[in-house]
Amino acid sequence: MIGRIGKRGIWRGLALGCLLAAALPLVQPAASEAAGNIWMDENAEVQAKSFKKVVLFPVRYLDAPDGRVDQFRGYNAALAKRIQKRIKRTNFMNFEDPGDTKAADKKREKREILRDNPAYHELLRHFGSETERAKAVYDTTGAEGYLLPHIRYEQERVDHSPATWTRVKMERYYDIENGPYGDKSKCNYQSWYADHLIPAHDSTLQMLDMDFRLYDAATGKEAMTLIDYYRNYGVDQWHAFDQIAKNFTGDWNRLKKDGDRKVPAGAPTLGFRNLELPWNASQDEFAIKTIYYACKDEAGDDLRRVKVDYAPNGGRYYVTGAITDYARGETWCPPTASAVTVRDRTEEFKWYDDKGTEHKGRRIYYKTEVSDSYGYYRFWYRVAAKLSLVDSRTGDVVLSRYLEAEDSDRYANALREIFKRFYKDVDKAIGVSGD
Repeated sequence: MIGRIGKRGIWRGLALGCLLAAALPLVQPAASEAAGNIWMDENAEVQAKSFKKVVLFPVRYLDAPDGRVDQFRGYNAALAKRIQKRIKRTNFMNFEDPGDTKAADKKREKREILRDNPAYHELLRHFGSETERAKAVYDTTGAEGYLLPHIRYEQERVDHSPATWTRVKMERYYDIENGPYGDKSKCNYQSWYADHLIPAHDSTLQMLDMDFRLYDAATGKEAMTLIDYYRNYGVDQWHAFDQIAKNFTGDWNRLKKDGDRKVPAGAPTLGFRNLELPWNASQDEFAIKTIYYACKDEAGDDLRRVKVDYAPNGGRYYVTGAITDYARGETWCPPTASAVTVRDRTEEFKWYDDKGTEHKGRRIYYKTEVSDSYGYYRFWYRVAAKLSLVDSRTGDVVLSRYLEAEDSDRYANALREIFKRFYKDVDKAIGVSGD
């Protein structure tokens, strides 16, 4: 259970932080929606899901100021290929590496920025602000937006599972098929406990955190963001990167179809007010967005008899409360051994009935096989919330719930589980009948 330094540098632990409550308004921006782990600003001049032309910049690595086309060529090419394959009706133009001598065919030229155009490569210089970069992108390419992928954290770690003794139940017996007395099971059954050594084992863990920021080229404002975390054993860096790219493109596609449910006429309205956040979440831009948009988007997705009002201070009723826990970490799962009874061998035998007729029977012998499971770290994203539904006219608390959820992949999944359960109760408490 000891984590060792991998090829890429020092292993950084997961700090969980203090949970000091900080008030944070959840009423701006007024209109928004999300799908999966994505946030989208509906106040943008052109909504992200409507962009037809987007410039895909090279992947930026850790604290580097900008991405470079001559660095992480494989990642850049893999991301471009994944995006162009899965995101339809949007033309993504990515930069070509000047050092790559492979010629671009005409089909690629229609969708990619050419490597021999100085005006295009001027876009790769460092800009003092996104407003400056946005103007350059818009003036040079005419694109509605540009996407900045960023590797926030990448690490390969070797986790050691120590040799461990355990006791397992062993069994031995045989079944008879078509014997003199018919079929019989577990004949000559024997069982005992035996000491078993689970051998030591080293497992390689791939860890990768990425964020994606899509900017409106007309304004320089963020139009969409996504953050994703990947942890898995027995895979390489390419698999981790490709999985995050797959998640990103999948969420973008779902975003295009995302929208509120239709509710009956005369349904009461639900708005949103402040939520208190733990200190660690209140200091994290992506945590704030994840919480905020999960709260609003799940309301639109789940409420069947209540209409969502996204306006500031809107709604006859409103949601308020506190996120009381927002933490991620890892828990060591020690090595285990499991004993499974399996077929060992089969013997045929002959027997004769009282008339002397020959019959063939079978003895099927069983034994116990022991399978080892090496120790590993289980990763978790944990959220807890105390949520209230308040009548804005009277100030009365109509509904109050304390909810907890945990997910192995994302904060967003845990948050959405909490809000989904809460809004189910909201529907029951104040929803109008659809009859």
